[in-house]
Amino acid sequence: MQEDAYIPFCGTPPLPEQLLTSWTLDPFLLFGLAIFSALLWWQAERRGTALGGAVLVTLLFVSPLCAASMALFSARVGQHILLTLVAAPLLAAALPRLRLPVWPVSLAFALLFWGWHMPIPYAATLKADLTYWVMHLSLTGTAVALFVAFRAAGALAAVPAVFTAAQLTAFAVVLTLAPSAWHDWHAFTAPPYGLSALGDQQLAGALMWVAGGGLFMVLVALQVRRLLRYEAIANNAN
Repeated sequence: MQEDAYIPFCGTPPLPEQLLTSWTLDPFLLFGLAIFSALLWWQAERRGTALGGAVLVTLLFVSPLCAASMALFSARVGQHILLTLVAAPLLAAALPRLRLPVWPVSLAFALLFWGWHMPIPYAATLKADLTYWVMHLSLTGTAVALFVAFRAAGALAAVPAVFTAAQLTAFAVVLTLAPSAWHDWHAFTAPPYGLSALGDQQLAGALMWVAGGGLFMVLVALQVRRLLRYEAIANNAN
């Protein structure tokens, strides 16, 4: 970790006592978030929902969670859970309805989610700002597209939704049961938090398994509820 003079975008991994003061107030980041929020507000059909999504995205990159994601793989996974399973559905619900192909978007999301957490791509995000932002923009973009596609597909989204939930669970199982840590970086950064690199990875898997799986089931339940409501309205109209 000491071989490279490059400082990751969210800063060097903070010690536990430094974490709460480790806010990321980079002017380019703040400018980019302001432009993103303005464009979202302009395009949104549901501006209250858009505001909630924009505030959450801002907090995920400005708050100490950004710095924590440099120290702990579990914090990075937690950041990605919130980004793809909380912020992305809010953004998708705020945007105008679009018809996107459900299966290609579901497969793209699965490939990107697995791929960016693999050892080589993950290490690359710690060595260059461009790679770091390609990761986050691609994950967020495909997650928003996924929920836009689910919203437009209605009942046809059921099977792709089950596939997406299954691949997230499979990812959690692989992380949790892996016999060794994937990321050498965290062999140096996790111990100050009382975790080994493997323990940190197992915590990441548990977060994905419980929090990620729970959030996705809630989202699927809301989708089913909406479909049933539309069906009831249609039946009453007839």
